[in-house]
Order: sequence, then C-alpha cells, then structure tokens
Amino acid sequence: MIRVLFAICVLSLMSGCKSDTITPSFDYASTSLGVYNSGLLNVGQLFIWDTKANTLTRLDEIPFPAEPSSRTTPTSLVASNISSVSFSAGLDAAVKANASAAIRDNVSIQVRNGSREEYRSTITLISNEINRKRSANEDVDTSWLLSRAVQENSGLLYILVRGLVTSDQAELSAKNSSGGQLSLVVPGAKGGNVTIDLSKEALANCAGPRSPCFLSFQVLKAYINARGNYDFEPVRGVNNSQIANLLKKL
Repeated sequence: MIRVLFAICVLSLMSGCKSDTITPSFDYASTSLGVYNSGLLNVGQLFIWDTKANTLTRLDEIPFPAEPSSRTTPTSLVASNISSVSFSAGLDAAVKANASAAIRDNVSIQVRNGSREEYRSTITLISNEINRKRSANEDVDTSWLLSRAVQENSGLLYILVRGLVTSDQAELSAKNSSGGQLSLVVPGAKGGNVTIDLSKEALANCAGPRSPCFLSFQVLKAYINARGNYDFEPVRGVNNSQIANLLKKL
C-alpha cells in the first residue's frame, strides 16, 4: 500500500496560510518505462489518431503471437520522469503546474520483478489481419478508415500497443522521504500551500504475477505500396506524453 505523502512543511503551518489537499490520478501516466496501463490494454490493440482533431478511436486488437519476440530477465526497475498526471477539474493552472513538477522531480515507481516484452514484425501482423478481415468479407477499408488514412494530408495515423513492461508489484516512492512521508512546500493559490496526497494511489493494475503495468507504442502512417496494397511506415518523434494524454480521453 502506498504511504507516500507530500505534506505542508511546519513553517507553512506557522504562517497561517490556507492549506488545501489534492489527489492526483495516475491513469495513463507517462513514465520512463512507458505509459501506465490503467485501462489494462493488451498488446496488439490498435487505435486511429486524428491528428487534426487530436482524438483517438479504439479499433481492433491485432492477433499477436503467444510469446513476445524478446523478454528481459525479471529484475527491479524504476519508472521515473512521471508526467501526464491528472488532477480534479477546476484546479488552478499554476497549482497544477507546481504539482506536476513536484511529482516529476520527486516521485518514481519502484517495480518488482519487472520484465520488458517486445514484439517484432508488427507491420506484417497488421497486414495479415487486414487480409483475414477481407477474406471474411469485412469492410476493413471503412471500419479502420484505411481509405481515408492513405489520402494526402488526411491527418490520420495509427497507434499500436507493441510491447509491455510486466511486473509482480509496483509502488510509488519519493525522494527524501522519512517514515513514508515527504515534506515539501508546494505553492498554492492566493499565497497558500497545497498537500499532494499520494496515499490513495495503489497502482492496483501492477499487482500480481506478470501484471501488464506499462505500455510501449508504435505510431504508423498508412500508404499504398507498389503492389497496390495497404502498407505502413513508422512515424518518429511522438512521445509517450502525447499518447498518454490521448488515452485519457477515451
């Protein structure tokens, strides 16, 4: 159970400033190990991303092999650089920025028996599924918006869950903590201070043998190849925070 708390320091209490408490949500938070899998997505899950409207639509799961192409030996891992953390609506923008920075700079996720699992030949797996659907008389051109996606300046890209970090347990941790607590002054609104309470975040989706805790992605652009078939090429430069923020809107 998480026992980490950002508390107001003693000086802030002595000053008489107003104190508020906020509780962040780590749903689809971005980390150095990938995006926290709060929605329990599976490898092979395909999405279409309308980059003009900045919306994400969930499509089908691409059948992936039962075993990954590579799996690292289980070991202790640390997920740092946590971002894309959510807060309740109406929170002052400056307070939100201060809280986000405090979490990014001071909080990490300690992962027990963590193992990275990756799958290769993902474009071939997608192509195989397109062929299977066509053989079953499914209109994949329409359902996956393929006929639109291959048009010039369509703004449509595909996002595929291509890998996982599994673990047996994951817990929040904080720098300079003492007795399970970390005392920091987080500036609030109107001269007050804010307590960021992390004690309610249990990272329950990372509990149990080989739980699918973190996700890695592949971003793809569709085109028509020389044989007249749909094909895909990787898109570079899309970071986990962008995808994390899109997933929050599902």
